[in-house]
Amino acid sequence: MDIKLKNRHKLAIFFIMITILIPSLAMLTGYFSWYQMKTETKTKAFKNAEKSSDFLGHFLESTYLLYNTESGRKYAEDVEKSLYDSYNAEMSEYSHFNSYLDYRVLDENGGDVEKSTVSSGKNLTESNLKNYALGMIISYDANGKPSVNIKQSDYAKEQTVTMRKLIGNYFQDSWLSYCEVTIYPDTDEDYEEVSLQTPKNRTYLFAMSTENLKEYINDYKIGNPDSYYAPDEMNDTILLWMLVVAAAAWLYPCFKTFQTGNEKIFHAPLEVTVIAALVLIEFLMNQSGALLSRMKGYPDFLDWMVWLGTFAATYWIAASLRRVIPLGIKGYLKQQTMVGRHWEKIKTIGSNGEDTAKSIGKRFKAFVAKVWKSLQEVDLTDKSNKILLRIVICNFAVLFLVCLFWDYRMQALVIYSVILFFILRKYYKDIKRKYARLLEATGELAKGNMNVEIKEDLGMFNPFKPEIEKIQEGYKKAVEEEIKSQRMKTELITNVSHDLKTPLTAIITYVNLLKDEKDEEKKKEYVDVLERKSMRLKVLIEDLFDISKASSKNVTLNLTDVDVVNLFKQVKLELDEKIEKTDLEFKCNYPEEKMTAVLDGQKTYRIFENLIVNVTKYAMPHTRVFVDIFREEKEIVVQMKNVSKDELTFNPQEITERFVRGDESRNSEGSGLGLAIVRSFTELQGGHFHVETEADLFKAEIRWPWKNK
Repeated sequence: MDIKLKNRHKLAIFFIMITILIPSLAMLTGYFSWYQMKTETKTKAFKNAEKSSDFLGHFLESTYLLYNTESGRKYAEDVEKSLYDSYNAEMSEYSHFNSYLDYRVLDENGGDVEKSTVSSGKNLTESNLKNYALGMIISYDANGKPSVNIKQSDYAKEQTVTMRKLIGNYFQDSWLSYCEVTIYPDTDEDYEEVSLQTPKNRTYLFAMSTENLKEYINDYKIGNPDSYYAPDEMNDTILLWMLVVAAAAWLYPCFKTFQTGNEKIFHAPLEVTVIAALVLIEFLMNQSGALLSRMKGYPDFLDWMVWLGTFAATYWIAASLRRVIPLGIKGYLKQQTMVGRHWEKIKTIGSNGEDTAKSIGKRFKAFVAKVWKSLQEVDLTDKSNKILLRIVICNFAVLFLVCLFWDYRMQALVIYSVILFFILRKYYKDIKRKYARLLEATGELAKGNMNVEIKEDLGMFNPFKPEIEKIQEGYKKAVEEEIKSQRMKTELITNVSHDLKTPLTAIITYVNLLKDEKDEEKKKEYVDVLERKSMRLKVLIEDLFDISKASSKNVTLNLTDVDVVNLFKQVKLELDEKIEKTDLEFKCNYPEEKMTAVLDGQKTYRIFENLIVNVTKYAMPHTRVFVDIFREEKEIVVQMKNVSKDELTFNPQEITERFVRGDESRNSEGSGLGLAIVRSFTELQGGHFHVETEADLFKAEIRWPWKNK
């Protein structure tokens, strides 16, 4: 049984939709013919306006006002001032009309009295009046009798007849016959009323360009319909379809099987229904013609939506008012009006007086606070439709208030609000879906899955995608660094054990030999070996101690101005003996100027010492070593290049790590800490150390900030 009722109600909804859809489509079919009617009416009205006494009378009025405002005429300034007085509407109209005119005033001798060229910029003459859309000459003789000669116009004959009629009886009945100007003298005398004087011995040449003529008639709508005008045929069609829709709204509930008419949407209070009806009427009266002009008679989707909303509103208003039938007039007024629903409370206002007013004020404040709090505490996971509906209602109220004070289109409010609700709800659901995907991805990251990918478009959350990728890259880099660190620790233990054990084992062995040896020469030889091995052990321990302090940043720097070139020369000079043993030729290229940097002299000495010693150990004998010291922009650059005696198979990035040696067999003397100390000491002093290899060419480069004196 319930299923049958639901199906019948769905059928009723279908009929309602058809009832609204058909008129909205039917309205679109008449657009082009109605627009043609409107255009014809407007053209005809424009032609009639050019021939009207209202329009042509302005030229006669202008002659009076120009004559009475001529320079040097008595009271001319007072008349001029009165043109712009708000209380003198007729004279104020002249100032607007005059701004569209080209005119020229001649006296009885043909001399210029006054002239104006508002558009052409040319001097107005009787011969060039034909260059305008409208040109006329109005002349007054010595007795003030006027005559008119229309030189140029599409309707010269009709306009001449109208002007003659105006000359015959216009001034007797017009405002000019009794218009008086109030004069306030500078003395203490009372003001006086002065009538306008009739022009005498004057000829007035008036002209209007096509643009000015159209603009004046359109702006001041002299018998010309505005853009909101709609043909009677269109208004009759709208009224007919509204009656059809309203009749359907009253008839459908008569069929009980439809189960319609009692829906909650039709329970709107009478006051709301009346306001909606007034808004709808205002729209139809003022905006239906604008819809025709919007696309010049060609309807589009927006027009269809407007009429769909119009007839939907008509059905809703009629269906809401129909509840007067089942409820009766008395029951309707009691249940379907806000006054009737709260009548008992309203009656108590008079008896409770001030207390009731305070109570209403408190309730209103509480309501405002509740709405404000609900907007602040938006819950994205609950009651989304209700929250969005509140926002839409607030938005509607704001736009409605704006429309009261500004010339906005009232008819768009209802359609805008309905569309906005569905758009926001769809947008909100899309945000929730994308937000859930973002949470899912971050959850995978929290679990340690660094390979998670977000291929979907996250909309407003898209900026988080590169950040998540940065987190993945950073985490992977951290893992790689940790693995590398663990490997380095293992190598450190292995290498330290090997490098410390080798000289220590030799020392123990030669100490034992020394105990049993009787030969003095051999004892002396053993002591020399012990001394070399102990010094080797000392150097290794000192290097290990230095690199440990440098790595932990536990180094005190004594910074001073250091000449890098002189310091390098000093280090090279002290190591000349070791260089000569390897038969290496140093080709040094030093600048003539001082290369000063703020450095620790002792640490910098150690850097250069380690680099030169490294070259003597691993460079191919009988080759050249190239040393270049120069300035590049704001940096001092020290470069050393040599050819290795062994094949360079190591990673240049790892050669500066602790206990990494170019001699992987570790047969040569060295701790593997030389370049590591160079890098650490260089970076501690704000510099940068870089190693490159190309085939067997080894290149070391140091950069320090240059101190500009």
